[in-house]
Amino acid sequence: MLLKITKLSKLGIIIEAILVGILSGIIVILFNWCISSLFSFNQSFLSQIPLPAKIFVFPIITCLAGLIVGILVFKVAPETKGSGIPFVKLALMRLGKRIRIRSMFIKFAAGVIGIGSGFSLGREGPSVQLGAGCGAVISRLFKKNGTKQHNLITAGAASAIGATFNAPVAGTIFAVEELTRKFSVSTLFTVLIATVSAVTVSRHFVGENPSFFIPELQNLPKISLESLVVFIVLGIIVGVFGVLFAKTIFLNQKVFDKIKVPNYIKPAIAGFVIGIVGVFLPYVLGSGNIFISQLFQYKFTLSLIAIIFAVKFLVTPLCFSSGAAGGIFFPVLMLGSFLGYIVGSISNVIGIEINLVTISIVGMGAFLAAVARTPITAIVMVFELTGDYHHILPVMLSIAVADLVAQLFGHEPIYSTLILKQSQNTKEKETLCELKVVDAMDKNVVNVTLKTKISEIPNLMKQTKYNVLPILNDNNVVAGSISKAEIDDYIFSNKNTDDSIENIMNPEPVTVNQKENLYKALFVLHTNEILDVIVVDDTNKLAGILCRKQIVFEDRFSDIIV
Repeated sequence: MLLKITKLSKLGIIIEAILVGILSGIIVILFNWCISSLFSFNQSFLSQIPLPAKIFVFPIITCLAGLIVGILVFKVAPETKGSGIPFVKLALMRLGKRIRIRSMFIKFAAGVIGIGSGFSLGREGPSVQLGAGCGAVISRLFKKNGTKQHNLITAGAASAIGATFNAPVAGTIFAVEELTRKFSVSTLFTVLIATVSAVTVSRHFVGENPSFFIPELQNLPKISLESLVVFIVLGIIVGVFGVLFAKTIFLNQKVFDKIKVPNYIKPAIAGFVIGIVGVFLPYVLGSGNIFISQLFQYKFTLSLIAIIFAVKFLVTPLCFSSGAAGGIFFPVLMLGSFLGYIVGSISNVIGIEINLVTISIVGMGAFLAAVARTPITAIVMVFELTGDYHHILPVMLSIAVADLVAQLFGHEPIYSTLILKQSQNTKEKETLCELKVVDAMDKNVVNVTLKTKISEIPNLMKQTKYNVLPILNDNNVVAGSISKAEIDDYIFSNKNTDDSIENIMNPEPVTVNQKENLYKALFVLHTNEILDVIVVDDTNKLAGILCRKQIVFEDRFSDIIV
């Protein structure tokens, strides 16, 4: 009887996941088609207008589009502003309100109007929110909640990425690496079924070809050891520009926050600016997928490529920070491909021959890894977008270097950072933002040194009320941590307990600066699913430990993030 119930339960999960994938695939296909149709119509209409008239007409079109988007987003469904990925992450972390059906319609309309009119934004962020909405719809239809609802929402978001880019593997990995940041067999099972279903629907309507078909890459010579140096340099350059791009977004957000106009007016401001720029440089309009294909076909001069890169680098954060519905995923891919082309051209000039299409593809993945800090997704995404697996070494090398450079600069994954901007203000949030970690933390902390023996740790654990022990070097700097669960697992395995704790500690402990506010600390605790966090000062020296219970308003936590 129990076996029969289990089989029926799995059958139900399969049916629900298939429905999520089919619904997500259909909506994403329709969403992309509407954007492409409106963008093509808009550009065709403008091509028939003389330049003097176009200077006035196009900014008016994009300004009005921005105003409509602003009204839809800020007056009807505020959760639809921006990418949509941060909001989905919030929903999956169960830190706020559920995904409303209304938000799907608003996100669809606002995304089509904004991106279709020419806003320099990507369609993948809205697609993720639409896919997550599909998961929410099916979960309500079948009256699912808790973990099962969580899995269906994740599956919807992943299947949307898969259908958008015709990349089922990348969509699945994106769900694990970015959306949930943890591995679960039940989640992966649901995600795989939904993603396969969505991509199958997508391929039925739009074909099986990759997003960028590049026949030239089939007969390229092998990558030389000399050229690998160029790909390392590319990773460094892309890593720096990726961090600068993220900082440009945050800077634009601060500027828009200071503009004393209603929020629904701000997308209109961005629309007016992109309208003026688009008259003279139409290559920066929209998501950029069309122009990536043109780049691979050598249709731009090097000087024009440099100009497009510089302007796209500036207008994308402007459009995104205004609150318009759209993401940065595709613009990031475009920026990476153009930057890769520039680096490749310079390499060829100095005598190291590099195929420009190859290095453009590599740059595309490296820029994504630097900005989003999702290297595995970036690697798989490049392969599935181009349909080429011949250059795995330079792709992996540049992406790894770019991600490392971003980490060295202290750049956090941009979608996680944007969550704090996505949240709505409440009295509790405002109060937590005013309070500092240093005022709530416990300064009397049991700690150990790198040379402490593993056998001594259980007794030290008994002396503390927390679940984690900070491990310090000779300068009192936090070098790692060890949790109760980790030390119990190690001892249970009957391994040598005479080793020093340095050999089994976590060398990258979760920490928070004592100057941060409690709202940020609470976010760190939630996102890392921990009860206690180590507090450090500006020099990374131990300052204390902060526990969830030490933060006020604990009984209202579920409502203060969104």
